[in-house]
Amino acid sequence: MFILTLFATSALSEGYKIEPFALYEQAESNIVIDGVSTKYALGVAGVQVHKTFNQSLTISSRLGYGQNNDQKTSFSGANFNGKVTGTYLSLGGKYQFYKRDGFAIFSSAQITRRSLKASNLVGKRNNLDLTGSSDTQFNSNDLAIGIALKPTETLSLEMSVGTSNWHIKSNAKGFYSSNGISATAKKSIDTKGNDPVIQATLATNKDNHNFALSISNRSLQSKTSTSVVTSQLSYTFQF
Repeated sequence: MFILTLFATSALSEGYKIEPFALYEQAESNIVIDGVSTKYALGVAGVQVHKTFNQSLTISSRLGYGQNNDQKTSFSGANFNGKVTGTYLSLGGKYQFYKRDGFAIFSSAQITRRSLKASNLVGKRNNLDLTGSSDTQFNSNDLAIGIALKPTETLSLEMSVGTSNWHIKSNAKGFYSSNGISATAKKSIDTKGNDPVIQATLATNKDNHNFALSISNRSLQSKTSTSVVTSQLSYTFQF
């Protein structure tokens, strides 16, 4: 994050802002779908670009890299763990349609694509040593409405609630080989849901440096009894 701040901090060109961000996502409990159980957690660092039009419409995009060095998953009766890497891509927009005396109402839309890959999983089943791999796509399309408050000249607070259309698609493979005997187990899931998402953001508005911290809760209750909590931080420094 420090390196990103040095090389990508607040580059301003034709009204565009480029700044680093970091986020961490984690499911409150194991995600269990069609017999596949995984403890989802992912840290991401990257760069975001955004531009505001007429002080009402803001368009933004984010690209980041993430990894979890000890992801746990189970399928076909076997438990695995190992390093997971992935990419994070997000496109969004926010429109402020009412503003008066430090109070505003806005609507927002966001499309997020998470692509996760684990090539070297290790696990066990019935005391047998196994290897495995998995590829997962976790996508979400969010629509929300919210309010923005400005308690001071340099501080703002946003709260929003909406709906998230999410899609998890995963392919996993486990492999065993010993004494000339080998076996392969495969498991795939392809599940969609529509659930509530809520978010709160605290941000500063100063002349030379600013930060924005947001926390969101994305329910997956329509298909599995858990939700994903995301904490996110972005920082701008202007010379």
